[in-house]
Parts: sequence; C-alpha cells; structure tokens
Amino acid sequence: MTKLKSLSLSLSSVALLAATPAFADITAEELWSVWQTQATNTGSTLTGQATQTDDGLVITDVTNMVPIEEAMLATVIPEFTMTNNADGTVSLSMSDTLYYSITGIPEPDAPDEIRFVFAQTGFSGTASGDAQNLLVESSIDELSFEASSESMNAGSLQFTGGDLSDLPNFDASILVTGLSSSSTYDFSNPEILGLDGTGGIASFSLTFNASEGGGAAPGQDANPGFSPAPQPQAPGKAGPTSQPVAPTPQPLQAMGGNEEMSLSIALADLTADASVTMPVGIDWTVVEAYPAGFAINGDMSYSMADVAFAFQDDYEDIDFSTSNQGGTIGFGMSEDNLRYALTGQNVQLNISGGDIPFPVSISADTTGFGIDMPLSAQGQPSPFAASMNYRGLSVDEGLWGMIDPTGAIPRTPATVVFDITGTLQLFQDLMMMDPMTMTGPPGEIRDLTINNLQVSVAGAELIGSGDLDFTPGQIIPMPVGQVDLSLTGANTLIGTLSNAGLLPPQQAGMARGMLGMFAIPGASPDSYNSTIEFGPGGSITANGVPLQ
Repeated sequence: MTKLKSLSLSLSSVALLAATPAFADITAEELWSVWQTQATNTGSTLTGQATQTDDGLVITDVTNMVPIEEAMLATVIPEFTMTNNADGTVSLSMSDTLYYSITGIPEPDAPDEIRFVFAQTGFSGTASGDAQNLLVESSIDELSFEASSESMNAGSLQFTGGDLSDLPNFDASILVTGLSSSSTYDFSNPEILGLDGTGGIASFSLTFNASEGGGAAPGQDANPGFSPAPQPQAPGKAGPTSQPVAPTPQPLQAMGGNEEMSLSIALADLTADASVTMPVGIDWTVVEAYPAGFAINGDMSYSMADVAFAFQDDYEDIDFSTSNQGGTIGFGMSEDNLRYALTGQNVQLNISGGDIPFPVSISADTTGFGIDMPLSAQGQPSPFAASMNYRGLSVDEGLWGMIDPTGAIPRTPATVVFDITGTLQLFQDLMMMDPMTMTGPPGEIRDLTINNLQVSVAGAELIGSGDLDFTPGQIIPMPVGQVDLSLTGANTLIGTLSNAGLLPPQQAGMARGMLGMFAIPGASPDSYNSTIEFGPGGSITANGVPLQ
C-alpha cells in the first residue's frame, strides 16, 4: 500500500461522515445536490433514491462508496430525511440503523461481502447557509454494534460467501454515547474544500473476546484461568476510587491447545476541534505525496482512557493494560509539515508474560511527546521541534527489589524532560524519498537549541541548556556553540550505589575523578557545573579542559 493510499479511506470517510449530517443548503433539493457533488470531489461515489415530499426529500438507500485498493467500502443509510424549515434551514433525520459493507477483498477464500450493522438513537441535525458556506450542527444519543459467532449472519455482523470455517468463537461490542458536532464548510473555492469544526463524544467503549482450538463459545467458561476483557465502567458512575487504575493483568492458563484473546478500550469526555483544506478532484488511491493545498490540523482532549489486552496459547501468556486520567492529542499534516503531540495525566501501565520474566508495573504523573518537522524541500531552512516530558515516573517494588533488594537506592520518582528546537535544510521531499536511489542525506541540520534538559533519578538531577550551529556541507555534522550543564546529588548517588554493591569501588572512584576533571563545584553541597564548548574544526572543551 502506498503512503497515501491508506489516507483514502480516512479522507473520504471524514467527508462522508461529516456530510452525513453535514453538506446542506438552504433547501433539501440543493442539499442533496451539494452532498453528491462534494462526495465526488473527495474521491467517493454517492447514490440514493430521492423522493420529493411536501416539505423536502426522503432519500432511501443512501450509499457512499470508497475504493480501497481492489476492495470497496460502502457506507449505507437506509433512509435519510431532509425537511425544509420556514426559517431557511434544513432539518436532518435518519433511520435507526446504518451499515458498512466491504466487498472485493482480494483473497481466494474471502467472503463476497462483510457487513457491519450499527444501531443509532437520537440523531438530529440542522443545516443552514448556502451552497458555498454551510453551518451544520448534529448530535446522536447512542451508536452501538454487537456481534458474536453465535449470532453471525443473523445480527450486526453478516457474511456473504467465502470460507468461514476458520473463524474463532468470538463476541464483540462497540458503544458510543453523546456524539455532537458543529461544522462550517467553505465551498467558495471550486478547487479547495474548507472545513472548520468542533465535536465531542461523551463515552466510547469497545470489547472483543475470542477463543479457538477447543475453546468454548463466548459466554461459556472455556478456561477458568482466562480473564476476558473487562466491561468499561460507564462515565459518570462512581467507582471504588477517584483515580482510574489500569486493570491488573491476570495469568492465563493454557488448556488443551486453546488460544484465547481479549481486548477492551474505553474513553470518556472526548472533545475535538479541527480545520481541513482539501483539493477537490484528487484520486487519493494513487497519489504518493500530499498534494498542494492539502492541510489538516486538529487537537483533542479527553478525561480518561483505559486499554486492556490479553492473549494466551500453549506457549505464552501475555497481559497488557494501561490507563490514565485524561490527556490530549494534537496532529497536523500538510505537503510541507508534520505535527504530532501527545500528553497523559496519572498514567498507569501493567504488563506481564511474553519475553518479560516477571510482571512489571509503571506509573507516571505526566507523560508527553511532541514532534513538529518539515516534509518538503525548501529554499531556506525550515523550523523543527521535538520534546519529551515524563514526570513522576515510578516502577513497582517488585522490579526495584530485583535491582536493589536492600532498599539502599532512593525510590524517588524519576523525571526525564527534553525540549529542543532548530532548523533543517531539506534537499528532498520526505514523502517522495526513495532510499534505493539516494546518493546522500535528505537534509542537514542548521542549528539546534536545547531549551530544556532535565533528568532526575534516585536523588540526582542533571539540568542543561545550549545553542549549537552547524556548517552546511559537512558529511559528519560538527557543532559550534555551547552547552551548559548542572548536576546535583551525583556524589551521594555514587556512594549509595557503591555501598549497595551495585557499583564496584574502582568504578566509583573513576566516576568521582571524572566529575573533578570536567566539572567545577557549584554553590551548594554535592553540586557541579560544566560548560561544554564546541569550537570550529571539531574542538571540544569542558570548562576549558580539552576533551577532543
């Protein structure tokens, strides 16, 4: 699959799903026409049987088809109603079911069609404006999907044709509540589609359990040691504590050749805003790079997230779970730039099995990661940024006990933070780069600023900052500039490690000697400062002492 073929589904589906209550005009007839036109402009095909009513349109079998390689994804709404209002707006309503159909899967034994049927309650929408500028507001009380191997082809999951003999016993469910959106569409430019919107979800939950190789059907106790995915607690309901705790992994007992798996995901109070500009008439299934005029930027936040996964067979048991008390996700893509940012609060991670010889539990008060980087070649250097922020990082005593059974090392939560910015000169578009034909690096770093460096562990802390420049045309980048470092608690930590038998006396002495050579004492006890200078020609000094 090409780099952007995977975006075809996402981009077209965004356009359709936003349009499903969205593309509207001052009358129902114009709404249907605009809807069809914009679906075509975003790479899909929209059909339906429209019937004129006294106050609008009723459209049956509304079908939006999106090609994905050789396969086809269709979104089908059995009935969609557009009602003209006296104030010039259009009210929107739809049937209580909709489904997704996948056909053309290029595998010999694949079904001719797979259909996923969703139920919805409480949908309502209103569209206003004209054919060039539209405001659409909509909401859904609940969207749900439930399926199992016992009810297959008679419920929400249906197969036509194909060999289904290898399908495992399974049950699956998806529940989304409190969906809402408000979107403004700009069709004034015939070559570019514009969208600005906000939306939210009160709660999202997904569960999936499967077993095969002698396992019982879902709902039966095929393996007393197997812990199926827990049902997420409904948001707003009181739990045993105010702080969410990641589900504790439970060992799975392999029995009789069984293979069993469970997965659960829960999310609450999601809010999002996004802006999109998209060229019309683009065949997203064949393009290899983001086209001119394409850009998407968005930010999301949520109040809790919870994921649990377990797998077992005759050879291994794997349990993984993670949770947090909220976080944010930021993203941006265009022909020139890529941005991604992720944060979490009160994060908990539990993992056992696989290649890990003992259960591990890790927690953090805050976590964060961010990157902002250029993608296309430019005549001038382009800015970039990268950051990582982990504070209050702790591991369980079981892991500490293996490293330091006497408890000599302070269990103080660790901190790892860095924040850098700078500029890059790209010579090639990264999305079009072919490693097989490259004759040199795709770009060069021009300058780097260390805004913040902080590493704190076991009572010792390193803090740093600096500015570095790089000369163009160097095969091996050699910086010119200065980095300032300060270190506290190092001697104390060296003594603790030595007394605990974790650092041999000779190595402890060498570490203290290095501190004396390349750092100078600070103003407070057990503190050191060092200025590392990088000179032209590759020279490096620490407080004037040559290192190279």
